[in-house]
Amino acid sequence: MTLATEEKPLAEPPARRRARPELSWPSSTPVIGVTIGLFLLSWIIAPGSVSRSSIDALLPFAGILAIAAVGQTLVVMLRGIDLSLPGMVTLGALISSKYAADHDSLFAALIVVGLVAIGVGLVNGIAVTFFSVTPLVATLAVNAGLLGIATWYTGGTPSRAPDGVASFSLDKTLGVSNTVWLAIALVIVAAIATSRTSWGRRVVLVGANEHAARAAGVRVAAVQISGYVAAALCYAGAGVVLAGFVGSPNTNAGNSYLLPAIAAVVVGGTALTGGRGSVVGSAIGALFLSQLTQLVLSLGAPSSTQLILQAAVIAVAVLAQGVDFAALRKRLIGTRRLEGELQS
Repeated sequence: MTLATEEKPLAEPPARRRARPELSWPSSTPVIGVTIGLFLLSWIIAPGSVSRSSIDALLPFAGILAIAAVGQTLVVMLRGIDLSLPGMVTLGALISSKYAADHDSLFAALIVVGLVAIGVGLVNGIAVTFFSVTPLVATLAVNAGLLGIATWYTGGTPSRAPDGVASFSLDKTLGVSNTVWLAIALVIVAAIATSRTSWGRRVVLVGANEHAARAAGVRVAAVQISGYVAAALCYAGAGVVLAGFVGSPNTNAGNSYLLPAIAAVVVGGTALTGGRGSVVGSAIGALFLSQLTQLVLSLGAPSSTQLILQAAVIAVAVLAQGVDFAALRKRLIGTRRLEGELQS
């Protein structure tokens, strides 16, 4: 005779218990708030800086900066930095102008610009990956070479941008500059590529931990080189659009975009330590910096103040990234609870 015993259900293992959902904010959320605050401040102290004409003049330059910042974001996510940005922007602007004028073919000029950008990206990526050159040193040397090539190629004489590029850069669609639409399209493509594709996941993994990426079977060198190539193509695209906007680019066309692009990347929430970034945040950071510059100039401050503010923005953004706001919030809540218990 056997006795039937009632079986009690086993407790659910701790690993299977549902964790309480936690709120997580996109990395671009802070820069959105700061940018809105800047526009409100501009409206209060310098209404002319947010007028319709001022915004129309602001957006194309913000779009060009956003295109360059997207490329810089990809490199920073890989725990690098690309100082060849000014040279590639300049060379892209000059080749698209002079080659098109010499050969009477805009399409051929754009192909040449793309091939040059791919070559520059390969040089940067190979120097960093296979020769273990520090990204700062490698890209700085490449930038010097690019500026020298730009001066040699043009003989120091500016060339007029092709009519097709100029009309695209200056015209509007639905009341918005074509440059802005191009920047939006690039940001959308880059955001999808970095967050929804296997390549983007590899970029994040390599930037976070190269050794773990190799252990997981990721071809680290190929991912890093592809990041530098994609960045160079972004810089070249920014240079082509810039050529059309300014009309006759010179050998200093890209020099003013390096510091703002890095600032836009940092302000947008991309960590300089790699492995985390947001191209959307970088684009919004470009808009923030463009409006900050316009506000400074509208207040009559000298251009030197603009550079000081850009440096200050980078410093504040880097310091803010080092603060764990979630831990700080929990600590403050815990302190308040303890004080309440002591008072009761």
